[in-house]
Amino acid sequence: MAHWGLLWPRARRAALATAARPDADPLGRWLACGLATVAVAHRAKGGSKAEIREIREIRAPETHRRNYEFVRLENGMQVILASDANCDRAACALCVGVGKMHEPKDMPGLAHFCEHMLFLGTEAFPEEAEYKRFVKRHGGKCNAFTSDSKTCYVFDVAPAHLSGALDRFCQFFRTPLFSESATEREINAVDSEHSMNIQADSRRSYAALLLDANPRHPLHWGSGNAQSLREEPKKRGVKLHSEVVKFYKENYTSEDMTLAIVGKEPLDELRQMVFERFRAVTSTGRTALRGDEHGGSELPFRPQDFVGACWRVPSKDYRQVTFSWQLPQWQVPFWKSKPSNYASHILGHEGPGSLLSALKAAGWATALSAGEADFGTFSQFQVSISLTDQGLEQVEEIGRRLFTTIALLRSSPVSDWMLQELRQLKEVKFRFADDQQPYGLVVRLAENLQKYPAEEVLSGPILLPEPDPVKVVDYLQHLTVDQVRVELVSKKFEDRCTKKDPWYGGKYYRAPLEASWLEAWRRVEIPGSANVKAQEFGLRLPKPNVFVPQDISVSPPGIPGSPWPERLAATGRSYQIFHRKDDRFLQPKTLVAFNVHCPRTFQDALRHLLTTIWCSCIEEELNEFAYDASQAGLAYSLDSSVTGMSLMVAGFSDKLPVLLEAVVSRMGKAVSSSSFDIVLDRYQRHLRNVALKQRPCDLALRKSTELTRQNHFSTEEMLAVIDQVRLEDVQSEHQRLFRDAFFETLVTGHAGTAEAEQLAEHLAPLVPGGRAPEDPEEAEFPEGQTLWIIPGTNPEERNNCVLMELQLPGNLQGSVFTALLVRMLNPKVFEDLRTKQQLGYIVQLSNMEGRRFQKLRLLVQTEFEAPEVRARIERCWKRQLQWVLEEMDEAEFQRQKQGLGSLLAEAPKNLNEEFNRFWVEVTRRRYDFQRRQKKLELLRAAELQAFRDFVAQLDAAPRLFIEIHSLQRSKELGEALTPSAVDRVWNGMEALQSFRSTANWRATERIAAKL
Repeated sequence: MAHWGLLWPRARRAALATAARPDADPLGRWLACGLATVAVAHRAKGGSKAEIREIREIRAPETHRRNYEFVRLENGMQVILASDANCDRAACALCVGVGKMHEPKDMPGLAHFCEHMLFLGTEAFPEEAEYKRFVKRHGGKCNAFTSDSKTCYVFDVAPAHLSGALDRFCQFFRTPLFSESATEREINAVDSEHSMNIQADSRRSYAALLLDANPRHPLHWGSGNAQSLREEPKKRGVKLHSEVVKFYKENYTSEDMTLAIVGKEPLDELRQMVFERFRAVTSTGRTALRGDEHGGSELPFRPQDFVGACWRVPSKDYRQVTFSWQLPQWQVPFWKSKPSNYASHILGHEGPGSLLSALKAAGWATALSAGEADFGTFSQFQVSISLTDQGLEQVEEIGRRLFTTIALLRSSPVSDWMLQELRQLKEVKFRFADDQQPYGLVVRLAENLQKYPAEEVLSGPILLPEPDPVKVVDYLQHLTVDQVRVELVSKKFEDRCTKKDPWYGGKYYRAPLEASWLEAWRRVEIPGSANVKAQEFGLRLPKPNVFVPQDISVSPPGIPGSPWPERLAATGRSYQIFHRKDDRFLQPKTLVAFNVHCPRTFQDALRHLLTTIWCSCIEEELNEFAYDASQAGLAYSLDSSVTGMSLMVAGFSDKLPVLLEAVVSRMGKAVSSSSFDIVLDRYQRHLRNVALKQRPCDLALRKSTELTRQNHFSTEEMLAVIDQVRLEDVQSEHQRLFRDAFFETLVTGHAGTAEAEQLAEHLAPLVPGGRAPEDPEEAEFPEGQTLWIIPGTNPEERNNCVLMELQLPGNLQGSVFTALLVRMLNPKVFEDLRTKQQLGYIVQLSNMEGRRFQKLRLLVQTEFEAPEVRARIERCWKRQLQWVLEEMDEAEFQRQKQGLGSLLAEAPKNLNEEFNRFWVEVTRRRYDFQRRQKKLELLRAAELQAFRDFVAQLDAAPRLFIEIHSLQRSKELGEALTPSAVDRVWNGMEALQSFRSTANWRATERIAAKL
């Protein structure tokens, strides 16, 4: 099919004719209608206001119920407008086509630092926190990120306040202050962010790659830290403040900016809002380099530097080999034909005869992914394979099978049916793609507008409009032995890896590919040998996908039913079914979930571990069968839970029962030893990584959860008993697991009542029925203040963490007031602890609802001494509560209520979001599907004095401080503060079991009485 965006002059009549043909297939008719609509719109809207150079409409999935339009302003800024009269969340993102690649190489981090500085005041709104305060006051959030090729800024807000948020946002790109006083402080913020990322293996891998970058190409490490932004410039006599202002003025030009906005206003009003605020953004008359333009004739990696082997020691415990090829061109411009899709489909396939299947059969691999990696300015093709311990010693044989598969591809004609199947699946995926929250949507639109034609910002990354066998053949010619780079990752390479990258300290070793590898791999590339070798290794090309949906029709919604799930009559059943027939999203999709309560699972850590491993073994056994389903828009998961296990299946209704039946059937059979070996090894390493390599903030939150939740076994408890897990126990687990079990089912989406009952019946023979279980309890914190000091577990981690938690009753009114307090104080706490005091990059104020209690949390991850940070948290918290009790006026209270109200009133944007809201009520066995609406009514009725009365009592709530202490030497703060005295101090991990053995697990009423 010709690319529809190029058909303006000639497509209208043909498209309309195709759409009208009675014999046209539904999918073709839908595509043709899209062509006709856009072509008509383009002709009708040509030649608009003088201030705007062109207006075009955007192609969108059927599920998007908003109107889109593309506008290019006179200053060159490109804009996507999205109007939705029923919008309950407005959002805006602006992407600048300038990133780390555009900064001076001798000042890495400058682009990232510039991003930080734009948040710290403008001429029109000079207060540093004004923008964030406004957005959060009105129910929103904001953020930004910098990549190699772009920098993106985003916010969302209650729709009524979009105009005010835009007033503040647009000034980032017109009159930022770049105050010298903020410059020094914000270096610390960038350095804290760098400190947080030092343990990230993805960054260490990219760092090892960057060490081989072409010195004549602008590619370089550019995240930035105090060394690159403060110390190095100071040595050269360079002033950072002057450099960041210069960078902004030279690079932040309207021609390189793409803006996306979602609002409830009509398109004409949105267009005017954008014009009034962004027409004054400066145009420098020059645009940034894109893709292959960087470096001119120089590649980002010279072949002699790229090709070879790199051994690396990971931070977490995992084993992996990655084969990479540098492609001679940035691949995004080839979005119409996407030649990489064919190679990634076959090399990444997981069905019978696939590369992964052969490697698993040999006992060498546990997982595989293949595809194109877009680095923003260049592209690579990668095949990453997760290895077993045995597989780590078989890289040569793994490579033989990989290059045999590639040779098989080269020697076989490009399959027309396979290309058409890929095209069909992508079209169905796009047509019925889930709508998304405006916050994520505007980022996607603004980013894609940097790379794709305006009409294709939604469809371009997904659809395959012009599959091209010739381009596929050309693409495959690059995937050769002589062009490959191999990265091997394992803890076993400690002795070999004697070098460290200069940014994250990741250990690596670089060398040419081993001669024996090259010889073995080149041998399978010899023309004519592919078929013989493929047969020897058990490799073959994929067969047609039996899960491609045939029936994608949607039945009429009929008379609107209840907006909430209803409990179906339980005649003759020992299980419960909750069902809601969709009348909002109108997609041919169904979601079904089973919450199975298994008394055996929560008896002790070993039995819980057996259930967890059994669930993963079932998934492993079904991997070959279910892979095609996953490619055709179906998915399932089988997981253990604190009360037993859960099974979820979702996707196109047409073939969903087939997948569900296969999963349930497999659950009734013994698992194989090969699946057990893979799962046990993978889960053992997962537990070790959680226990030893978690970020301090995640460790603190995990310990808080393990402390108070019944049936929630700690990671350390499961590690202690995992050696007791035996194959024979897991193989017979299905015979014991469902004794006295009881399950509940939730079905939503396209399925009607009868279909919901039929889906639920699939599990009934396996779970004959038992009594509904008692709800797990939650433990009450000890009275007064408790300090729990936990030594860090990662010697490489330089950060500490301080977590303050207040435990409160879980009633609805208290939940509403706690959420309101968090929304109210979040920007103030962030401004104090992060922006002004620079205690750390991660500063979070949040609330969490449990079954019986709720927690109010304030967390700071920091390089400073934990007790000193705790003192500052206490001082900050006291100041903020005092502000609420003594200074906040009625007008501010009402504004904050409206902001939280906009969040509670927000409708789900797709079937998944709606399902998840209902599923929480089923798993917690509250079945209060109107809980959100009840909160909204309580919020609207709330009065300032009642809220202050609630806040005034918070000091009486039990309070827990968790301090995670780094094993490294911590920084000291200039002003010495002493934290308040506590009633008790717990030390070490062992405090967990000591508390749980004596805790009060039914204390809701006592805490409520106290407060």
